[in-house]
Amino acid sequence: MTAAALRVELLPIFEDNYVFVLVDEPQQQALVIDPGEASCVRDFLTEHDLSLKGILLTHHHNDHIGGVRTLQSLFSTPVYAPLKNKHQIPFADHYVHEGDTISLGDLSFSVLELPGHTLGHIAYWQPEKKWLFSGDVLFGLGCGRLFEGTYEQMYHSLQRIKELPPETLIYCTHEYTEMNLQFCKMLSTLDDSPITGDDENLEMYQNELINRRSMELPSVPLKLHIEKRVNPFLLARSLQQFTYLRELRNKQ
Repeated sequence: MTAAALRVELLPIFEDNYVFVLVDEPQQQALVIDPGEASCVRDFLTEHDLSLKGILLTHHHNDHIGGVRTLQSLFSTPVYAPLKNKHQIPFADHYVHEGDTISLGDLSFSVLELPGHTLGHIAYWQPEKKWLFSGDVLFGLGCGRLFEGTYEQMYHSLQRIKELPPETLIYCTHEYTEMNLQFCKMLSTLDDSPITGDDENLEMYQNELINRRSMELPSVPLKLHIEKRVNPFLLARSLQQFTYLRELRNKQ
C-alpha cells in the first residue's frame, strides 16, 4: 500500500460508530480500522474488488473488535492490537505498543499509547497524511469516558494529541459531536465554568456541523487546529480543570 494513493472511507455501524477503510485503488487493496461489525466491511470490499491487507485495533471494546474474527476467516488477514489488551484480544497476530511502527508496503503507522478510556488504548499515526486514528480518546467537542484509566492518564493522552501538527485530521470512531455541542453551550452559561472558549469559533463550528449533518455527512474527521480552539477538554489548562469537566460531562 502507498500513502499517496490512499483515501479513507467511513462505514457507519450500530447507532453512532464508524469503521474506517483505507483504500488504495491503484493496488486494489484496503486496510480496516476498528471493525465492530463484519458484514459492512465484507460488502464494501466485495463491491470495490479490494483485497484486505490488515486490520488495526485501538482497544478491546466489542463495538471496535466484534467483526474481526469473521473478517479473519473470510480474508486471512493479519490483525494488529494493543499489547496491553493481549488477554482481551487473544486472536490478534501482532501486538504493538508505544514506539512501534507498522509497515504495510510503503505505508507506515506509528503506535501511540493513549490510556484513559481503557488502560491499553492505542492510536495509529500516519505521518505522511497527518492522519490520527484515535479510537475513543478524543471526539468532536469532547473526549472518551474513563472506563479503566485515570483522569491523569486521559489528560496526558489529550496533551499528546495537542502536540501533533495543527493540520492533523483525527478519525475518531463515534459520531458524538452534536451531543457534545450541547454540553459546550451549557458550559458557556455557567458562572463558575473554568473554561472560557471562543464563542465566535464555536458558532462557526456549530454552523458547519449543522450543515454537514443536514446533508447526512459525518463530522469526522476532526480538524485538530479547530478542536484546540473550541473543545473544552483540550482547552483545560490543568488536570484539575479537566477532572471537573469530565465529571460534569458524566452527569449529562
